[in-house]
Amino acid sequence: MLTEIEKLLAVRAIGLPRDLFIHVAPKVLAGWRARAAVESPSHLRTHPVALRVTLLAALLHEREREITDTLVELLISTVHRIGARAEKKVTEQLVNAF
Repeated sequence: MLTEIEKLLAVRAIGLPRDLFIHVAPKVLAGWRARAAVESPSHLRTHPVALRVTLLAALLHEREREITDTLVELLISTVHRIGARAEKKVTEQLVNAF
């Protein structure tokens, strides 16, 4: 969980506005992200600045969402484990009491 938090903080440190891609269709955004993910850094440098920044911003925006989703899943999993352990402990105490 700490590793994912570090990743999220690193992505957020870039400072992209939350509403940067609010008017962009999800499929278009996913395409930009995929394009940025498969291109080598040297190839990305050959693009015009506007395209390069757009592709990298889309990549970071989507990664932030993925990392956030992963953290939520980890939190839910942790809460479920805590609940299961607590329920098991209470059940054991009730059995021992009888």
